[in-house]
This record gives sequence, C-alpha cells and structure tokens, in this order.
Amino acid sequence: MADDDDSTSESPSQRNEGQQQDPNGQDRKDEWDLAIRFRDIQRFGYLHAKEKKEMSDRAIEAVLDRGREALGPIQKPYHYEMMSQEELGADYHEAELDVESTLEDPTRTPQFRIRREKDHGLVLVLDTSLSMKGEKLALLAVSVAAVAMSLPLRSFAIFGFDSEIHTVKDFNQEIDAAECVRRVLSIPPGGFTNLELGLKTAIQKIQTGHFPQARVILISDGRYTEGKHPAEIGKTIPFLYSVKIGKDPTGRDIMKDLAMSGLGSFTEVREMPQLPKVLLSGIRTWVR
Repeated sequence: MADDDDSTSESPSQRNEGQQQDPNGQDRKDEWDLAIRFRDIQRFGYLHAKEKKEMSDRAIEAVLDRGREALGPIQKPYHYEMMSQEELGADYHEAELDVESTLEDPTRTPQFRIRREKDHGLVLVLDTSLSMKGEKLALLAVSVAAVAMSLPLRSFAIFGFDSEIHTVKDFNQEIDAAECVRRVLSIPPGGFTNLELGLKTAIQKIQTGHFPQARVILISDGRYTEGKHPAEIGKTIPFLYSVKIGKDPTGRDIMKDLAMSGLGSFTEVREMPQLPKVLLSGIRTWVR
C-alpha cells in the first residue's frame, strides 16, 4: 500500500532553524565553569604555564562580568568640601565656585566646592571554609568584585577565614578588582569555620587602619566548628552586619545575635547567586 504521507524527516539543524539562540550563551557558561574550577586548573600538571594563565584570566573576567551585572552603573559615594583656592592647590581645576557664599560676603576669600569620594571604612569578612568551595567560592568572588568596583580602594579591607586567615586586601592597598578576584579564587578549600578568629582579625584590621568607625560585614552560614562561641568578641564590634547564607537554619541564631549585639543588622540569603546583589544593597544602606 502506498504511503500517503509525503513529509520528509528533518535533520537536527533543520528542526532548530528559526529558533533564537544566544551565540554567547555557551561561551559564558564555559568561562563561568573555569571560575568554578579555578583551583583545579592551577594544579593541572599537563597544562603549560601560558595555557594556565589564559584560562585563569578568562575565569577572572567571567567573575568580573557577573560583578558588573550585579553592580549596574557604578555610583561611588561622594561628599562635597568647601575650600579656598589656596587650600585646593592642584585640585583647583576640578572645583566649582560657590557663587552664593561668595556673594553673601564679598570680603571673604572665594570658596570652591569640590567633590570627594567618601572614605567609609569597610571590612568584608568571608567564610572560606570547606563548605564554600567550587561555585560558592566563585560567587563570593563575584561579591568581592562588585565591592571593589564600587568603593574607594583605600577604604576597605577583605579577608577570608577558615582555620586560618587569607588576606585578600588591606586598607590603603591599591589593588584592582581583578587581583581581588584572583586572590579569592586562589584560597585553598579546606579548614574549619573559626568565626571567633574571623571577628578578631576584623578588629585588628580596624585598629591598625585609619577607619575607627569602619563597618564589618560578616558573610557565613554561621555554623562555627572551631574556636570559641563568637558572641563575646562580636560584642566588641559596634558596627557588625551579618549576612547568613544557605538554607540550613543551624547558624541563623548565631548570625542574628552577632548583628544585634551592636548597631548592625541581620540579612539572610538562602540562594547563593543572590548574594552579590543583596550584599551591594546592604552596603548602600549600611556603609554609605
């Protein structure tokens, strides 16, 4: 019997014809995968040094891209200072004459307004224990990238903690966002969660810096597995803001108590991909 169906079978390419696809989608996924596997790439013995560097640079750029997406238009915090031309010195060309105050008192030396970046002072304390490996660490790096691109470089310090301290950036250290990301991704996975050590180090950073009123932002799941209970040391930090990550409720009370022991506040992020935007929103409220 003859087959009345005159349709022909379609190839996969024909079936996909007309479907809109993102030509960069797979590339973005591949680059992000490099960020997740950053530490493994460094250990691969069969890769040449040049190839490792190229892959590492691509991984860092993928993290920076996500940081820019979370950040949106960069709006660094500013304040205005009133100065005379003599006080301004080399900054004279950047200043704007304050016409109103000058006309009010013609005998007074003309005053100029100049915009300066605010130096708030921020210590970002990151839980980098074993539970934060892989994509979680990469998302911490995204958060770091966004912070580094949004605040004056001299005014913030960043470090990770587990059983040890891993310094990413100190106050007044002029390193860019890419280097901050590289240092976060390079933190070796492992170690316990010593919240007490992390908070003690934050205090030391403030005491040895030029920002006595610096805000401390702690990012952790709150499940400390080493050191003493962090409550007592937390009471000595007046501006402590805690960001609880993950769905496990075990560490919620500790993180909440730490924030409420001073003038800080508590935030919870149940899904790690939300962390960069939540952190930035918090910084704009807490730090600025």
